[in-house]
Amino acid sequence: MSKYLADTTLLIEHLRGNNQARVFLKDHSPAISTISIAELIQGSRDKNELMTALKLCMSLSEIAIDKKISNYAIELMKKFYLSKGLKFLDAIIATTALENKLTLITGNLKHFNFIEGLRIASQEEYLVVTNSE
Repeated sequence: MSKYLADTTLLIEHLRGNNQARVFLKDHSPAISTISIAELIQGSRDKNELMTALKLCMSLSEIAIDKKISNYAIELMKKFYLSKGLKFLDAIIATTALENKLTLITGNLKHFNFIEGLRIASQEEYLVVTNSE
């Protein structure tokens, strides 16, 4: 299993043609949350984009939402919704990374950087570092 969980932002960068995102996905085969698949479907503007997004998702390992992840996400929401604005889908992605001991690669650090114990890396910085290794 990979040591990374790709946030939807990284997948979007790949779909937009970002070569560093493509290389990262190819070289590291990060896992993805079921949430990211749903977000890509929701963001598709036509059948072609939908098929391209689904093909990308099928090439990566999906981690499904289970009761433990759901319950943990609710606990994070109770703790951080009012103070930090933590949204449910981000809470699910964060708890997926936490429960599976994965580093979350994201373009939205501010959505996650207050969650204790979450290993998180900026996709912008990480893609540059990974590409130059």
